[in-house]
Amino acid sequence: MNSDQFQGHLREMKGWALEKWGGVTHDPWLRIAGRRERLLGRLEASLAESRRIAETSFPTAVASTTASRRPADVPR
Repeated sequence: MNSDQFQGHLREMKGWALEKWGGVTHDPWLRIAGRRERLLGRLEASLAESRRIAETSFPTAVASTTASRRPADVPR
């Protein structure tokens, strides 16, 4: 688990707490804010996981050689 995933899970837990507190205080806006935070936390953790998979799928040597090529170096 990397730091981006950890931040996403923390945000999801914050949303869960907000949602529960909104239920205790009968505040519908707080419950909505909690659901929003939970959703954003899930998305953040999922994005971090997808980024990790993509980074491990592509070798860095190939990416660095293609990035260093200038348009003038490309054969016509």
